[in-house]
Amino acid sequence: MPLSLSEAEASSIVEAGGGRFVGFFDGIPERIESIVLFISPQTKTTLSIPISRLTPEAVIEQLAESNAAFSETDSK
Repeated sequence: MPLSLSEAEASSIVEAGGGRFVGFFDGIPERIESIVLFISPQTKTTLSIPISRLTPEAVIEQLAESNAAFSETDSK
């Protein structure tokens, strides 16, 4: 995965995983990588994935974990 993506490319990947793209949190070159921000359509929470790990599968996994956490909280 390239460490630099356009907003359109990142948005396509996030949407393919079921999220809603928000933007980037720019990292510091050679110190901290950029983070891709997206929203869970179900819980409306903002989530993130390091740009180097951004795949539709990673978005699906992050959404599932977040949605499950909110489900547990709602049932208590």
